[in-house]
Amino acid sequence: MEALAPETIHLSPDEPIVIRLLDSTDAPKLTGYFKGLSAETRSYFAPHSFVEETVRHICKTLNPAEIVRLVATSADNQTIVAYVLLLSGATPSDAARFQTLGIPIHAETDFSIAPSIADVYQSRGLGSHLMKKALTIARAMNKQRIILWGGVQTRNVRAHRYYQKYGFVEVGQFENEVLNYDMYLTL
Repeated sequence: MEALAPETIHLSPDEPIVIRLLDSTDAPKLTGYFKGLSAETRSYFAPHSFVEETVRHICKTLNPAEIVRLVATSADNQTIVAYVLLLSGATPSDAARFQTLGIPIHAETDFSIAPSIADVYQSRGLGSHLMKKALTIARAMNKQRIILWGGVQTRNVRAHRYYQKYGFVEVGQFENEVLNYDMYLTL
């Protein structure tokens, strides 16, 4: 599928970044990426643990039909600077919350998104490129809606504004150690 093909973008004229699928050889790079995130950034991203064993398992069992795992890497492919998950459907807890809001989630028509960006690359435009890539993939896979995987923490004001900029709407709130907004985007 062409939407899943690697794409090179430029954050500045001398800084090319490649957005591509995570591959089976990326475990050490992804582990390094997670270790390099600040405690604050790590606290905002929680679809899975950051331990090396989990990362190795993820890289051994890649299945883009279930979860598209994108990474953004330095042009020389040595460093991962962002990681984005696109899950067909939703986690059981997300699906249950949306169901109580009268919004049923289906793997055939919905994606859940969980993006993360290395601290030094935040607020530099990379998130916009990643969202455009995610939307292209979602449309190519005939998805009709994207929900935030695990919502967005209300204390993460920058991310909340980012999602609103792309047209995500708030549909509810829930508490999971901190207060979160459930949001979705209709494609």
